[in-house]
Amino acid sequence: MSLMYKNSGVNLEEARLLNTDATAFAAGAHGIIAACDGIGSKIIPLYERGLYNTIAIDLIAANLNDLATTNSKALILVDYISVHKLDSRAISQIITELSAGLAKYDCVLAGGETSELPHILKEGTIDICGFAVGKEAGTAGKVCTGDAVIALKSSGIHANGFTLIRDLYAKGHLSASEFDNCLEPAYVYYNVLRSLWDKGLMKSGANITGGGIEENIRRVAPVRLDFDKIPPRPIYQKLYALMGDEMYEVFNCGVGFCVFASPENVSEILEIASEFEPFVFGEVL
Repeated sequence: MSLMYKNSGVNLEEARLLNTDATAFAAGAHGIIAACDGIGSKIIPLYERGLYNTIAIDLIAANLNDLATTNSKALILVDYISVHKLDSRAISQIITELSAGLAKYDCVLAGGETSELPHILKEGTIDICGFAVGKEAGTAGKVCTGDAVIALKSSGIHANGFTLIRDLYAKGHLSASEFDNCLEPAYVYYNVLRSLWDKGLMKSGANITGGGIEENIRRVAPVRLDFDKIPPRPIYQKLYALMGDEMYEVFNCGVGFCVFASPENVSEILEIASEFEPFVFGEVL
């Protein structure tokens, strides 16, 4: 049970109940894959500091990394931005950064909506959500017992658990420099993952987002993981000292994405994805 996260304002137990109920409604049009995600309360310090490029990158990562868990090619993304009070200069810059960023992945910003909501949002606040649509680019192999789980390094916290990160910083448990490091933009793995899919090397993927590292991976298959293989990083050592094993329920712990693949394809995957310092993290049971 994630007590520190719950005390900071986010109830993972209720989220799991909702996810279980919502699964019954999951359906898709033939050949179409869709993803919908935002960047959570990380947007609060990013917007306050004028880090509009990071807002755009994080939104792209949230949606395109999700699409890349399947063999699908991103086509378009639309955005929804809600604000307490409209700042046309800031919003225009976010949209410009978003459009330019998507072009790196052959994806187009096809439109969006901006809402001024002074009676709903607090003064100075903003929220953003993206909805990405892709098309199936081929079939995927079936994940089998003995398949490898290959981890790709995260840039840091990415955009998850920021209600707790902000709470820890406000209470003096994280220094200003540690908090600044948490604001690094998320990695967009999409192009490397498309290479793996195109070469037939990948069977499935897990984008390590809300709910922590194990929950996201086990949505694909039951696995055995070796957490000792994750290279140590100061921010996670600090978080572990503060919250113990609860850290694994909230944060990516240094692993931003996991690839499921046949053992014979591991060496080629490690070479293609080398920019993200990949390593064999475990295996499917």
